Amino acid sequence: MRLPRLWLAGALLLVAVFLLTGLFAQPPFDAVGPVATAVFVPLWLTIAVTNAAVGVYSAGYRPQEEAPVLLAVFALPAAVAGVGWWLVSLEPIETARTPVVLLAGVALWLALALLGDLLLPGATRATALGFAAAVFLPVWLALMVVNLLIGVLAADHGVGEELGFLLLNVLVPGVVAGGAVALSARRSAEPRPNESSA
Repeated sequence: MRLPRLWLAGALLLVAVFLLTGLFAQPPFDAVGPVATAVFVPLWLTIAVTNAAVGVYSAGYRPQEEAPVLLAVFALPAAVAGVGWWLVSLEPIETARTPVVLLAGVALWLALALLGDLLLPGATRATALGFAAAVFLPVWLALMVVNLLIGVLAADHGVGEELGFLLLNVLVPGVVAGGAVALSARRSAEPRPNESSA
């Protein structure tokens, strides 16, 4: 059951990387696929090796047992990224950017939530979501500042206009991430129906 969830996390992360690369690229740049693949593959390799290390050091598997799992975890998302390099002729995204930014943010946060659940030994849902929010929020803020700088410096938009988009692009995913953490924490604090309150 872990492997399909790891592949799902890889797919979500890949979508986020491709979308963000398309958002940050400026015409006449036409290498969105190669750049996104070049960013994703080493990042995913690091995650796959971390998963193997968790298997060896926390779950007690031998390295020889984890090696084929490492290959399986890494290979499929990396192969999809390589195929995406050739098949997806993603041009720099110049119009309707806000929905794409929000989609990339949701994909990134979901990937982090899945990875937190899978890679943190003994993680509860609340812990995994807290991890995802703690990693996502500063990374997302930094990415959105880069987006603002690209808008101001490369696309000649005004700072005031870009600040409004920065707030929207940070607040919506931030509220979703924070709301999920709060809801999960509240649910884990509630007693289960079959527990007695003695």
